[in-house]
Amino acid sequence: MPVHQEPLPSLWQRVRCEPDSQQQFCFTIKTGVCNNGNDRKGMKSVGLGAVVVVGARNQGSSQDCVQSLARAEGSPASLLEEPLECVEVAGRSALERILQRFAALNLEAISVLVESEAFLPRFRNEYRNVRFRVASDLAAAIRQEFSAYCQQGIEHAFVNWASSYVETDLLDLFSFHREARQPATPTFDQQGPLALWVVDCAKAQDLPTDKLLRGAGANTASEYFIREYVNRLDHPRDLRQFASDMLRGRCRTGPHGREVRPGVWLDEGAEIHRRARLVAPAYIGCDSKVRADALITRFSNIERDCCVDCGTVVEDSSVLENTSIGIWLDLCHAVVSGNMLLNLERQVLIEILDPRVLRPTGATRKFVPKTSERPEIRPEVLEQVSNLQEQRPMADAWQFGNNNLIQE
Repeated sequence: MPVHQEPLPSLWQRVRCEPDSQQQFCFTIKTGVCNNGNDRKGMKSVGLGAVVVVGARNQGSSQDCVQSLARAEGSPASLLEEPLECVEVAGRSALERILQRFAALNLEAISVLVESEAFLPRFRNEYRNVRFRVASDLAAAIRQEFSAYCQQGIEHAFVNWASSYVETDLLDLFSFHREARQPATPTFDQQGPLALWVVDCAKAQDLPTDKLLRGAGANTASEYFIREYVNRLDHPRDLRQFASDMLRGRCRTGPHGREVRPGVWLDEGAEIHRRARLVAPAYIGCDSKVRADALITRFSNIERDCCVDCGTVVEDSSVLENTSIGIWLDLCHAVVSGNMLLNLERQVLIEILDPRVLRPTGATRKFVPKTSERPEIRPEVLEQVSNLQEQRPMADAWQFGNNNLIQE
């Protein structure tokens, strides 16, 4: 007697997760249901992996050009040496946040390909099944990862350029890819293509990577539309936007650390003087100091190992790690790193040579202006300024972890 097969259920009914003995997830695709009660018949276990690429421009998206910056005469060409996805924003880099999303699925393998050892970032947490590899030829390295995945029984893999931070339902994206039955499934949003794909490893390992990913956007391919939060980290202003979006609650990810009062996050070791003011929302990173009469306001983030000195106002700005800002300054609508300042309103990048204004944390180089530029300053005034800039103990400060309230 022939076995009657019911129609295929919907995508939402066909995909479910079943942990194996190693507590990893295999994705079981139900291709049919038999009336004889044999639930295992017609079912196939599919392994999933992920390849995350760091340090290279998106080879699959047409929107991969970084807008140029106007520079002051004699200033360096870039604000940061490392890729933007490796820069900590509100306590964690975009790369770590991407790995956290993949790790939450308990994928069988996650490979991180970096273009240079200098781009190897530090993470706040440890993640299982994550392997780092330095590769000068990233396209060849990606194909090798596909081949290795096939040997491990991993049939499909996410491919994500870390310069595109995307929040979407990854399992729904995988289901869409399975139904489309194509070598690679691209994604896009209202602004255009995104650097996130799902790839059939067996079909992809023999194809050139650029052809595979660019061809995925052809008219004959099915594309997955993403409605959720997206940030293309193409420009330092995107770091500023990312911090603002997290502090405003516009994305699922949020600042690292403890929310000591509504909208104010402090990370481990942050020190706030009792006369300093934090206007929510704001973030203060690990071991950073905000001194007396300083004001942090309007969605500003101060990253790890920074110092905002007495009387300085930081408004709608991002102070990246290892940066010290001098006394009685106004920093508005800017991104600063070390002694580099990017004004977001005028799109001008400036190198500050005077360490009394802006400098990397721990820098001891003394600023000596040119003879023609030296103003005549009375010795008693210089002595007063020197006393203000001394690194004195924070007697009236409190440290995160030792107190429960911000003193204002």
